[in-house]
Amino acid sequence: MSEISLMELRNTRLGKIETLRQLNINPYPSRCQRTDYAQIIVEKFEAYEGKSVVVAGRLMSLRKQGGLMFGHIQDQSGKIQLFIRKDTLQLHENTGDCLEFAELKLLDLGDFVEAEGVVIKTQKGEISVRPEKIRLLTKSLRPLPDKWAGLKDREMILRKRYLHTTMEPAHRTPFHNIAKMLAEIRNFLNQRGFSEFHTPILQPQYGGGTARPFLTHLNALNCRMYLSISHELYLKRLIAAGFDKVYTIGRYFRNEGIDKSHHPEFSMIETMTAYENYEYNMDLIEDLFRHIAIHAFGKTEYLVCGHTVDFAQPWRRIMMADAILEVTNVDFRQCQTVEQANQSLQQLGIHETQETIGLAMVKAFEEKVEPTLINPTLVYGHPVDISPLAKPMADDPRFAERFEIFIGGMECGDNWSEQNDPVQLLALWKSKYNQEDIDPENVHPLDFDFVEMLEHGIPPTTGIGPGIERMAMIFTEQENIDDVIFFPIMRPTNNAVNQKIYELDKMPTQDLIGVEVSLTAEEFNQMIKEGILSSQPAQLTIRPHLQIWSKSMVTDLGKANGFIEIEGLMKQRILRISGYPMTFAPNLSITAILEQFVALLKASVITQLSAIHAVDLTEVEIKHL
Repeated sequence: MSEISLMELRNTRLGKIETLRQLNINPYPSRCQRTDYAQIIVEKFEAYEGKSVVVAGRLMSLRKQGGLMFGHIQDQSGKIQLFIRKDTLQLHENTGDCLEFAELKLLDLGDFVEAEGVVIKTQKGEISVRPEKIRLLTKSLRPLPDKWAGLKDREMILRKRYLHTTMEPAHRTPFHNIAKMLAEIRNFLNQRGFSEFHTPILQPQYGGGTARPFLTHLNALNCRMYLSISHELYLKRLIAAGFDKVYTIGRYFRNEGIDKSHHPEFSMIETMTAYENYEYNMDLIEDLFRHIAIHAFGKTEYLVCGHTVDFAQPWRRIMMADAILEVTNVDFRQCQTVEQANQSLQQLGIHETQETIGLAMVKAFEEKVEPTLINPTLVYGHPVDISPLAKPMADDPRFAERFEIFIGGMECGDNWSEQNDPVQLLALWKSKYNQEDIDPENVHPLDFDFVEMLEHGIPPTTGIGPGIERMAMIFTEQENIDDVIFFPIMRPTNNAVNQKIYELDKMPTQDLIGVEVSLTAEEFNQMIKEGILSSQPAQLTIRPHLQIWSKSMVTDLGKANGFIEIEGLMKQRILRISGYPMTFAPNLSITAILEQFVALLKASVITQLSAIHAVDLTEVEIKHL
């Protein structure tokens, strides 16, 4: 929809609001009298027929036919028809702020309405409510997306999921199921005697893992704080306080990359159990996944990354070194020196030199073994080099009492017997600080307050930490983490319509520097043709980006979506142009896909830009997300 038509539609609806107020009808009342949901009435029609009900929801259709009007309202449960007769609607003097038949023209698709009337079945057999009263609950200022086209651009779907789920209610189902999954996780743990605690998200010292943190500042105490990368160290403090079984379903923040299985903000279940070791958690995690499969989703077989996985079957358990030996015929336990370990890596075609035998072993596992772990597998016995919070194995202290969960070739959780020897833990932490440059993604920070707690003592303890989003991907059979996060993180943006409606050009410039202005490819082409956009040649910068997805299960073709960032067409703003979908043969290399994308740009956006400014494609940056 063009900027002009949307502006006109919005102004028309603002005029209707003024008319409603002149009729003493509040377009935004605070109360609703709903008694029943749409789908329940449809499913149990025999019990409802002839009874008076009050339904409410978003108006999705409305058409007039003489003295009749037919409409559909949609609530959380589904849709139901309104069979509106002119002679059955009550007049103002009897209904207060209800609408008379002639005033229904003030309604628009997208409005929220309430209808009170009798449940009937029309001559065509459609279960309906015949209203005696219709109230406007909320006047919508903007039209819904086109009924048939809906939202097709993936970026718009992610930015405006509320519109996508309105037009296609079936896309709400995975998120309903994820909510059920969370409830069942709590049921499972509570039934086993665990107590749920809230642990700090704002932490004076991040820890419990190795990841790059988000840094912030607490004004009240004038001190530096971090957003949590883990809640583990606080759960251990609860063990020291005398609680034997504790857990949190917490939010985690890791300032790292974004891809199809990683998101900077995510959720995780973390537990701590006193007087047990990691073998206890192997049973716990297997039982937890099986419980969720059955009680939250009602089945045991799932399609995970194109493979059928059955959670009713016992999970395989294998030591990491044995898993590598099985796949590669290389046994890293036989390596006596780092040089031998790196030689083994090179034999496997891995040419990245590692600093320790343990790191070389993990590299071989990640590259050669991890993608093969399709059925649920518990891999244990990680090198102690990368397990600073885990106890070493008693029979071979090179390896830790630690295991990870792998399903569909994806890591789904990290678990271990907790290191409760404060002297050994502090020595290991300090040993990592001999290097001049500390990388927070690979080195656990020193936390002396935690070491002090350990010196008071905690019993043998073990914990689990499966990620909620990755569990959700498995049980909703999705392959991209954005499809299980209702509000994925995206760069701030503002479209051209909002620029005009909200008069953003009058805002202080510093409030908008770096904020994106978003256009579709069609809107961009039209604005170029009309001369609305003009370049500042010395500053024009173009940065195409390409998101490559997995191949479609329907067409067997690979799919990708491109967008363009342009600096120089709008003062101190970034112009983002979306809507460049691609398909490609599944055997194409990344390089070939990018070349295909560049060819698409030459034929579209670059041609359009060339009309106002010479564009050199050699200066264009292609980024594969």
